[in-house]
Formats: sequence, C-alpha cells, structure tokens
Amino acid sequence: MKHRAWVFLALILLLAAGLRLYRIGSQSFWNDEGNSARLAERSLDLIVAGAKGDIHPPGYYLVLHYWRALFGQSEAALRGLSAVSSVVLVGLAFLVGRRLFDLPAGLAGAALVAVNPFQVYYAQEARMYAMLALWTVASTWALVVWLERQNRWPLALLALTAAAGLYTHYAFPFVLIAQNLAVGLWALARWRSRGARPLLAWGLTQVLTLLLYLPWLPIAWRQVTSWSSPSQPYQLTAALADIGRLLCFGRTIPTAVVSGGLICAASALLLSMLPSPDLPDAPTEAPPYGLRWGLLALQIVVPVGLILGLGLYKPAYEKFLLVASAPLSLLIGQGLVSGWRVASGAAMWGEPDTAIGYRAVILFMAAFILFDTGRSLNNLYFDARYARADYRAIARHIQARSRPGDAIILNAPNQWEVFTYYYPDDGHVFPLARQRPLDRAVNQAELEQIVASHRRLFAIYWGDAESDPERFIESWLEAHTYKAGETWYGDVRLAVYAVPAAVADTPATPTDARFGPTIRLTGYTLLTPVAQPGDILQLALFWRTDTPLTQRYKVFVHLYDSQGALVAQTDSEPGATLRPTNTWAPGETVVDRYGVLLPDETPPGLYTLSVGLYDIADPQARLPVTQEGVSVGDRLILSLVQVRK
Repeated sequence: MKHRAWVFLALILLLAAGLRLYRIGSQSFWNDEGNSARLAERSLDLIVAGAKGDIHPPGYYLVLHYWRALFGQSEAALRGLSAVSSVVLVGLAFLVGRRLFDLPAGLAGAALVAVNPFQVYYAQEARMYAMLALWTVASTWALVVWLERQNRWPLALLALTAAAGLYTHYAFPFVLIAQNLAVGLWALARWRSRGARPLLAWGLTQVLTLLLYLPWLPIAWRQVTSWSSPSQPYQLTAALADIGRLLCFGRTIPTAVVSGGLICAASALLLSMLPSPDLPDAPTEAPPYGLRWGLLALQIVVPVGLILGLGLYKPAYEKFLLVASAPLSLLIGQGLVSGWRVASGAAMWGEPDTAIGYRAVILFMAAFILFDTGRSLNNLYFDARYARADYRAIARHIQARSRPGDAIILNAPNQWEVFTYYYPDDGHVFPLARQRPLDRAVNQAELEQIVASHRRLFAIYWGDAESDPERFIESWLEAHTYKAGETWYGDVRLAVYAVPAAVADTPATPTDARFGPTIRLTGYTLLTPVAQPGDILQLALFWRTDTPLTQRYKVFVHLYDSQGALVAQTDSEPGATLRPTNTWAPGETVVDRYGVLLPDETPPGLYTLSVGLYDIADPQARLPVTQEGVSVGDRLILSLVQVRK
C-alpha cells in the first residue's frame, strides 16, 4: 500500500471514530439498551440463562460483560463497545473493497461506511447490531481472501467469524445464505479447472461453523420459530425506497427528503457494474469481476428479499438490514471510482470537454450523497424527534417530585431494566403485563393491591400494542384514580394519578350546563376543595349528549388565581383519551375524571376551577357555554379551591 493510502485510511478511521464517539452519552438508554446494561451485570452462567429466554443469543452480552468490567457502566462506556466495533468494521470494509476492486475503491467505500448514518446510529447504541455488522464484513473479508488464494487459514477464520456472527444475532444466517450463493456461482465458473475440490473445502467450513454453533442451535431454533409478529402490508416500490434510504442515510431523515441523494446513490450503484481492471497483485484464481461485484450484491439482495418475504419489514426489525449497509456503501464507492475512471479515459482519448463533464457529474453525485448524509447526521445528533426514549429524564422527574406513598407502574415488564438503571427499585416499582396475552384477572389483582397502599401513582407507558393492546391497565386506572396529565419522552408516556379515598360515581353538584348545541355537563364532584401545594385536585365530570357526535373534542380543566392568571391545567380527551366524544351514545352518562397537579410553589389562597371543550384539531375553537339559557363564555366556572400551606 502506498504511503498516501495509509494516510487517507488513517484519516477515514479518525473520522469514523469521531462521528461514533461524538455525543455518544448525550441520550438516555432506551428499553433494549437497559436490558443490555442489566444483563451484562450478571455472572456468565446467568447471562447465558437469560439469553435462553431472550430473543437474542448470548455472544454480545458476554463480550459486554467483560467490556463493562474494564470501562464502567455509564451510557458512553457501554455504548463504546458498539462504537469500537463499528470503527473496526470501517477498516475491514477497506480491506474488502481493496481486494474485490482496488485501492481507490477500498478507500472510497470505507469513507462512505465511515460517514453512513445507519452505521453511526447503531454504533451509538448498547446493542449487538454494530457487532453484527462487524462480523458480516469480517466473514466477507475472510471469504474474499479464500476465493483469491485458496489457502486453508482464511477458511478457519471464516468459520470463526461466521460462528461469532451466529452467536451475536439470529439475522446472521442472511449473510451465510448470500455467501453460499456466491461460492456456488464461483465454483460453477471454476468447475472445469478446479472440479469439486473448492466445494468440498467450503462444505467442511460450513460443517465447522455448525459444530461451533451446535450447543446453541436448539435454543436458536426454538427462539426463531416462536417469533409471532404479524406481517404488515406494503407497496413494493415504496418499501424499496425506504430500505434504500435506511441503508444509505439511516433512520433519522424521511425518504422524501433524500430522494436526490437516493438517485445519486442508485446511479453510482449502476456505475459500479462497469468492469474494473484486474488487480496488479491478484492471483490467477481470483474470481472475475462479475462474481466479485456479485458477492456484495448478494449480501444486499438476500437480506432485503428475506426481510420482505418473511414479513419482517416493520420498524422493529429494520436494524436487521444493517448487514447490507456496508456492502452497499462499498459498491457505491466503487461506482464513483469507476465513473471517475471513465472521465479519465475520455481525457486520454483526447476529449477534454467530455472528461470535464463526466467529472462534474461524478463530483455532483458524491457531493449530493454527502450532503444528505450530513443532514441525517445532524438530525441524529440534534433533532429531538429522532432521539431515543428518555428514561433518564423520566427518572429525574419522578425523583424531583416523589413523596412517601408514591408508586411507579410499568405497563411493560421489559421497562424495569432501563428504568431501574436510572431509578433504584425501592420496592415501589411495579412491572405489570408480565404475561402475553395479558391476564386481566392477575393484573387487576395487582392494581388493586397497589392503589390500596399508595396515594399517588406514576405510570410509564411504552409498547402498548404488544404488552397491553387493549389498554386494560390504563382503562382500569382511569376508572379508579384521577389522572393529572401526561408527558411524552420520545415514544414513552409518563402519566400521574391521584388515588382517592373513594371514587365519585355520581355528581355531588348539578350544573346542567350546555357546551355547544348538543353536549351537556350534568354535574361534577370535586373531592379536594382544600389542597396543599404539590397535591392533585380530584375532579369528576358527568357528560351527556343529545345526538351522536362526529367531532372529537378535548376537555380543559384550568385553575386561576385571584388575578385571573393560569396556575395549573390539564387537557385531555375524555376518559383519559379512552372515551373520545365521537364514541358517546345519546343519553349515555360519561364519567370523566381529571387530576390537576398543583405546582409546588403555589402560594396559599383561593383559586377558581373552570372547565371547557375545544376542537381537537384547533385549541382556539372552544365550544360556547350556556347555563340556564344564559351565555357564560367559552368556559364554565365550577368551584373555588382553597390552597393551604
């Protein structure tokens, strides 16, 4: 390798390391990362036992166990294993590109892998996906060396890296299928000169891989065959566009935004099919260019085809595509190099104007790809819409406001690991929905015990579609407590509930107020006319409608001080979002409970409690309120509330 190439490779690796380490600890762990952190704390035998009941094999967790012992258990430290794996992957991608094509193609491909947002995203996650991508490229490199040299040691290395990939993730067989197809094609092309000897050597390698994986094979088979996730319909063209966006620009930018970059990447992919000159040091047994190109192409087509064909095309499984990301980057890098060579050839043929035009096109394509890459990376680092669920902020919020008698409910049991990473389990953290499907009787009994011994609840909701698709836990809490609002932290909700001494099922104060032409508030019950700062006001509203409603409205409950300033509020669709107005039946009484959290700094005094309705799509479009035929504005004053120290 020339000296300049070493310098370029070193710069590429430094860039890769910088992108993967930048702000690596700025975001909270999310659920699965919490599982990694807590599982790595265990002894080796307990890690293996835990992996037997997990949906992932134990390889990554075992490595993370030793990594944690060396570098600690902070977010940055635990994610560092993925970051290092991803940087090593970049170096191996260069070796693959150099052997399959040539030195410039290897450098170009490695540079694209280094800045690839899909790779960077999972390099900053304490999960096994960056390591899965590493073993994919490592096994590909060993395969390429064997195809060129026909030595035994690459086959031994191939068996080891393949077994490591199998112990890392159950999607690694996608890679093995692609590699077997590539070897089969190569063996057919060399059948006259080599006969069956290469296939025999390859078969022995597969047997060795299987023997290394044999202890875990029955568990893997049980886990893979027990996956039950319904497939989702998709339109093939749109699905392929989204997959292309994931592989090239990651999950932190919409497909439509990077359509130009995708067109440039596709154009470079087509250019990569142009024959490349043979390597000066390539042996005579080296595969022809078409098979070298096809080896990478198969590692893209096979995983994509299997994910689409097996019904795995859904957000939860998109990271399986990471095995195809580096091969695609290598082909795009080769395409850009091939296009530049076409321009250089035009210059040599005495067509300088044509050469300038070709080079301008190639530079434009590369610039467009890098521009969209930069936008996606910027979103990854700074756009809150793409941030992971913030359990760290949830724990801090609860710690700052917790009181004796509080309980914390988790509607999905696999939140316990990540939540207790930030918030120690003091005996008042209750993971529910431990059975799938959810057992209503068991969970109801647990909820009854919780509310019987606690006065305030924090509920953390995540993954309702899987853990509690009918939202039984939330419905039960709505019927037996008073919800004081909720806050989203990424895709996780934190709700606060007050547990009353007795739930109001009938109105204590009649009102007969009308909101708009058809909705009536027949009465209300305020259980807390006297409260202290930090308490939750407990209000039950009783609604009726004269005719069916097609429009959805939100209820707002506001608390004002003597100067008319808003002190506290809660806004929600009725029934804690579970009884939208368009589901009300005429003549039905809808019991609608609200909690209003008083700020800790609320001064003593008298406050006014009021209620109103507004269009869910337009908070300014409030329904007019009349009482006894007299207009009272766009909100109804219910009661005075006294706040005491």
